[in-house]
Amino acid sequence: MVIEDTLERQISRARFLVIHNPNAGRAARKLYHATLDELQKLGAHLKVVETTRHGDGVAAAAQAAISGRFDAVLAAGGDGTIHDVAEGLVGHTTPLGIIPTGTANVFAREIGVPRTPVELAHLLVDGHVSSIPVGQANGRPFLFVVGVGFDAEAVRLFETEGSREWGQAGFVWPVLRALVAHRDQPLRVTTERGESEAHWIIVTRVKRFAASLLLTPEADLLQPRIYILRFRGPGALQRLHQLAALTLGLVRYDPTIDIETATWVRIEGDRAIPAHIDGELLGELPLEIGLHPKQLNVIVATAP
Repeated sequence: MVIEDTLERQISRARFLVIHNPNAGRAARKLYHATLDELQKLGAHLKVVETTRHGDGVAAAAQAAISGRFDAVLAAGGDGTIHDVAEGLVGHTTPLGIIPTGTANVFAREIGVPRTPVELAHLLVDGHVSSIPVGQANGRPFLFVVGVGFDAEAVRLFETEGSREWGQAGFVWPVLRALVAHRDQPLRVTTERGESEAHWIIVTRVKRFAASLLLTPEADLLQPRIYILRFRGPGALQRLHQLAALTLGLVRYDPTIDIETATWVRIEGDRAIPAHIDGELLGELPLEIGLHPKQLNVIVATAP
């Protein structure tokens, strides 16, 4: 008891609001409960709020930040939950912490969040806080990626036909279905460097996307810039070729893929073309994508 009291006085953060998405697989649920147990052993005080749909975490996180009652807000879920919590915390001093219980965990991987309960609990109470630039798409904050076209169709199919219980393997069927079902249409892309066309667009702030596909090794979350990947050419065979380049880390050697660094981009095309933001389906085109005027504080293992 004396040891626990000493730890509680010494840890950097002790009061946490935990925003939890309960729709996780068995292994993820085990990590979640074990991490909460470890936090309590370190003397942390926890309040848990469970979400039932996209958007619930935005209001809960914002209210927690405004109240000043918590040292951090923890997003316990996948990239969708993390996106919602981050949206509520952008511009506030209260930092975001992550318990990664999702399918892809793109953002958690990018900032080096550990996957063992003991390491994770110690990170959340004592880890470094970095202030990072945040993107925005049509005024809505995003953490790591916006996709227009093929991958957004795969996201749509994953939401309706995929299985989260299979982990990242659950993406395989939606991707194969998207290869067959998605009808490529031209997209007009405008940046500060001029106009171009493509059939699939990824706008990223991170190095890797779902299933650890390497988008661009130069991406740096601490830098106020976005990377635009333009995939040119229609058809399933072209997409298979480009997916292979992503899988093998050979994007820069593929003549049908262009990469551009920018501070803003406008994407136009048929309004029926699907788009997603951090793995959540977004509204219709056109999209105005750039950097949010405010930043986000995040508990990180190492500098991104």
